[in-house]
Amino acid sequence: MTDAFNGRRLGERGLRLLLAAVFVGAAGMKLTASEFEVSNFERFGYPSWFMYAVGIAQVLGAVSLWVRGSVAYGALFLAAMMAGGVASHLRAGDPVVMAAPALGLLALLCGLAFVRRSELSSA
Repeated sequence: MTDAFNGRRLGERGLRLLLAAVFVGAAGMKLTASEFEVSNFERFGYPSWFMYAVGIAQVLGAVSLWVRGSVAYGALFLAAMMAGGVASHLRAGDPVVMAAPALGLLALLCGLAFVRRSELSSA
């Protein structure tokens, strides 16, 4: 194995670790009904059960980033959730800067899905 390959592999693992940590942390805030998350979901006009559903989905997405053959699918799943987060902020009238974290995560997740695109079925 070349040094470049090992560096790419290490970088990808680091990115997956970072993303998984972010999503597990975000899920924890939702599943424990932190005041911040409760107020956001209310402001977005979503029912309280949806906050818990999103939290569970975030945990599942974070886990899928570590399941062999599922990394690209997990990244795309989480990217779709981040697109929904961006849309929720914008629909609620929030300034774009409030959607910036979700946009950044969306970009990283799309990049990870691209790198792991060989996992996606061609059917």
